[in-house]
Amino acid sequence: MSTPLHAEQLQHFVPFDELSIDIIEGLIPHFHVRPLAAKKLLFKRGEDDDHCHFLLSGQLDLADDQFNIVNVSADDDENFLALDSSHRIHRCSAISQTECMIASIKRQYLELITTWSELHQAYQQEHAASDWLEGLLTSGVFNQIPPAHIQTLLTRFQPRSVTLGERIIQQGEQGSECYVIKRGKAIVSHNKGNKEETLAALTEGDLFGEDSLISDMPRNAHVTMSSDGELMVLTKDDFDTLLKQPVLQYITESELALLITEADTGIVLLDVRQPREAALDPIHRAQNMPLASLRHRLGELSDAFIYVLIGDARSDAAAYILSEAGLQARILRRDSVTPSSV
Repeated sequence: MSTPLHAEQLQHFVPFDELSIDIIEGLIPHFHVRPLAAKKLLFKRGEDDDHCHFLLSGQLDLADDQFNIVNVSADDDENFLALDSSHRIHRCSAISQTECMIASIKRQYLELITTWSELHQAYQQEHAASDWLEGLLTSGVFNQIPPAHIQTLLTRFQPRSVTLGERIIQQGEQGSECYVIKRGKAIVSHNKGNKEETLAALTEGDLFGEDSLISDMPRNAHVTMSSDGELMVLTKDDFDTLLKQPVLQYITESELALLITEADTGIVLLDVRQPREAALDPIHRAQNMPLASLRHRLGELSDAFIYVLIGDARSDAAAYILSEAGLQARILRRDSVTPSSV
């Protein structure tokens, strides 16, 4: 029978000291808790270890390659990190001096939890964890959907249980679903060169995976669960019919000219292609703001303007992002547009 582990025991350690009791309790099933008798080896110097180990009770010694020994007691204030966890390959051997209680978790899981916690603080994200619908329905996109569609849309979401470390979206794959987090946490990352770069932390009420469905382009990032949880899943067909089609508004070149003349508000042309593409085929009076950076630059835009998006299939995704943020967006059909015609 496994030894019980309590959330309060983990709150003594980083990164769990920054997490709520409810979040920690959800992580407990992923720990392996076991006693270690005195004078036993927990791990060996030079060993490749895919787990991180926390000392819950007792005393042990950490011995490095110079035979320098550091005694660690569970009651010491310095015992707030996993034992010798800064590298996957241990720099020290750990030998128990008394009977100890050890809690171990996969290193991958600890890294996901730590990253989510740090990003959540860095971006000062505030979410209501009680109702996944609240975050979804307060999105600017839903202001543009017919009420009848909203009711139908909510019935089309299907629940799916997910686990810590599970990769929900793989960068480069073709998207067939989008997701809302009903319960749990996730990390957004993407491959940059030979490294995987972390971009954002997601939590209850966050919608993700829709960009690929809008643009019909491959996924531009990974999404990995940093806790157990439950997702609400919407298929591409339902997304297109109930969300994409009602939200996206198209405009021709002649309609744009009329809009510029008659609109009560300012019109801004936004070219969402890459800078090199925009330089090779410039659109007169268009501001270049690549799709990849659009979400991060929404603060530069204002609801006082109507934004007309240019950029082939990418303009659909850009218009959706702007609509989601509560901004007015139109998609310019470029079949008759020339660099100097707008």
